[in-house]
Amino acid sequence: MNVSRRGFIAGSALTAGLVGLAGCSSNDAATTAADPLAAPAADKYPIEPDKEGTEAKWSSEEVRDGWTRVTNQDGGATLGVADTAKIIQVDGYAFKDLNGDGKLDLYEDWRQPVDERASALAQMLSAEDIFPLVWAGGTQSNNMTTDTSAMDYIEAGSRSGVSRLQSDAESYATDVAWINNVQTLCEKSTYGIPYLNYSDPYVLFNVPSSVGLAPAMDKDLWRRAGMWQARAWRSVGVRCELGPQVDVYSNPIGCRLSGSVSEDPAVNRDFTAAFGGGMQSTWGDDEATDDQGWGSESCGVMLKHYVGEGSNEGGRNDHTTMGKWNVFPGDNFDAHLVPFLDGGMHLDSKTEEALAMMPCYGIAYDPNDPELLGEHVGSSYSKHNISILRNAGWDGLLCTDWDILEHIPWGVEDLTETERFAKLMMNTISQHGGTFYPDVAKDAYDIMVKEKGEDEALSMLRENARRIFKAMLKVDLFEQPFSEREVAKKYMESDAANAFGVEASDKCVVMLKNAGDVISKAGLDGKVYIPQKFTPATTGGFGPGKPASVGLSFGEGFADDYFDVVTDHVAESAEPVETDITRLTAEELADVKYAIVKVDSPTDAYQGVEGGKVFNPMATGNEVYPDPVYRPVSLQYRPFTADQDYVRKESLNPVDEFGVYENRSVFGKDTYATNESDLDLVLDVKSKLPADAKLILVVDVNRPMIFSEIEPSADAIVIGFNGLYEEAFAHVISGKVEPSGLLPYQMPADMKTVFEQEEDVPRDMDCYTDAEGNTYDFCFGLNWKGVIDDERTKTYKVAPLTKVQNAEVKADK
Repeated sequence: MNVSRRGFIAGSALTAGLVGLAGCSSNDAATTAADPLAAPAADKYPIEPDKEGTEAKWSSEEVRDGWTRVTNQDGGATLGVADTAKIIQVDGYAFKDLNGDGKLDLYEDWRQPVDERASALAQMLSAEDIFPLVWAGGTQSNNMTTDTSAMDYIEAGSRSGVSRLQSDAESYATDVAWINNVQTLCEKSTYGIPYLNYSDPYVLFNVPSSVGLAPAMDKDLWRRAGMWQARAWRSVGVRCELGPQVDVYSNPIGCRLSGSVSEDPAVNRDFTAAFGGGMQSTWGDDEATDDQGWGSESCGVMLKHYVGEGSNEGGRNDHTTMGKWNVFPGDNFDAHLVPFLDGGMHLDSKTEEALAMMPCYGIAYDPNDPELLGEHVGSSYSKHNISILRNAGWDGLLCTDWDILEHIPWGVEDLTETERFAKLMMNTISQHGGTFYPDVAKDAYDIMVKEKGEDEALSMLRENARRIFKAMLKVDLFEQPFSEREVAKKYMESDAANAFGVEASDKCVVMLKNAGDVISKAGLDGKVYIPQKFTPATTGGFGPGKPASVGLSFGEGFADDYFDVVTDHVAESAEPVETDITRLTAEELADVKYAIVKVDSPTDAYQGVEGGKVFNPMATGNEVYPDPVYRPVSLQYRPFTADQDYVRKESLNPVDEFGVYENRSVFGKDTYATNESDLDLVLDVKSKLPADAKLILVVDVNRPMIFSEIEPSADAIVIGFNGLYEEAFAHVISGKVEPSGLLPYQMPADMKTVFEQEEDVPRDMDCYTDAEGNTYDFCFGLNWKGVIDDERTKTYKVAPLTKVQNAEVKADK
């Protein structure tokens, strides 16, 4: 048998499994009987493959998805290859000859530590080799049919990007085929560098989103949530989440608050450590107690948005210039570092640290000391911000948020795109998100060479590449980049995962009010009125939206399983409109004992600004935008005008990079909630109910809200955050599950306290007190016995953290 690089698989090793051959290794490798997987010394590479007659310590099998699995003995690495000619044998074990030179190079040797392998590969690459690697673009959008032929980026050298396919039980098979095609193409490239597939956050198995999980305040639950998400995502080829978002949202009007966790640094820290650890480790059991560290079910996390996005000025969207400032009037910048340094660098798993982090768009600014937080540039460009991470000892991958070269270059608008990219690379940013412009990287490198000299410029470039490879190696891409439909089916259709989703959702329902014990273990005895509700059509951000619909305001498809339901009359209509609903009269409701009404928290019409240029990566450059009008963000249903004495007359943002001060004060401006009709619906239902009937209010909360308008009409209130699995509310209301969730945000008493709070300081509002005397403060929640007082409240209902606990905060000037 010809035991060589090209002939190994042709022999009986492929068809008969493990082969036993006489002889011994010809290589001077540091392998011993005591440690058969000991790595050779670095100066031994490249290593020639075994000669004919060497015992093979591996076996192989063809996988139905078009690749071959190779299993090494003694706990060695499991390999996945499309082209079996890539396999070579050294010391009896199988390795992948990724660069096709017929030898084993250090970066190809799975016995070597990750850091050494990443460094070795980076040092092998020229600047030209690296230019395509420092981008994280993308090839697939969500809500679309998987295009398994869309390989232009890959063929041009892209090795990282976001897929928004949002794989699930319906789509996993085609998604597996797509990622396997991508990895097959990458395997053929010069160095065999695989593709690092990212995904934006999305939920599976009805597990709540990050803010939806926050009310559980349960690290074990958070860890299991991360585990189930990672198992499913890894099975379809996702190796890193662009998240979780763990910004400390100390500004309650922030428009991106619903994507994060809470306003409390300690809660966000613990969520980061638990959920991130859950995702990154491979677990030997479904309870996430058997921690095996990085393994075959691991998926990395890219924590975002580092740092300070939760203190955004005016609550506006940082995708636009109107939302580019993060302000720190309370001198509380360090508190916003806590989830990243104390959480991300100290995960609750053997993986220890987050795989990656994503700096935020915004510019950090302290109005009390304008120079304190460094140059007024977005976080990826900020030496001040990034040096804090590096000085704390974090050596992971940094990837910018999307499109900060072209569309969102806050603070560096006066630089060319090439100059911006040079600034990023010199700031230890490994990847730019959202685009793929290798020529820009080349031109930026030329700037670096002129400024730093060729040796230092190349060293910087290789360091950025090293961190990319380090991330890839940790999630096992170089050894086994392929996915398997059977594994995806196992997890996407997992009964255990779906059962966990129900459990998690149940634990995240917060009961705020329960006058007269309306909600109890006994459930509801009698007729329950659930009104119909019209929902207008929506548009999608990355795909099609949803058509207009009419349905039960609560419990469409399942309410009858829990309650004796009566509802309004609805006319049949091909295109539903609100007038299709004919409300039941008071007479028709005379024998009803309960009403359940589900509404959304107030949705502000303007999100802090009317007009101005809106981020649109598809824009042609010819659009005309009206000048921005800065407006208040309201947390109430009724219209609001910011004309009171507590409204700032001068906004906190500084003179910008062009020497211009723009007063963004909202004084005298008005706004309104687009869903004011939700309040009207509750008031209408209350007015028609019999005097002794009880109204149970269910609220889907996307940011803190003012309850004074709606609470008096409700006998009981249960809430969940950001689209919590709706049936969980039915479990609580029917008495099947005792409520246990706690508020991760304060609920303000009024708009006055919203304006008086400082953007960077958590938990600094006067909170609403209801008719029962309960105050809707951080960590408040009711169960059947009353106000919850347990280990969670003892842990978190203390003064909020203002300083990092486990690292020195040191910024370079």
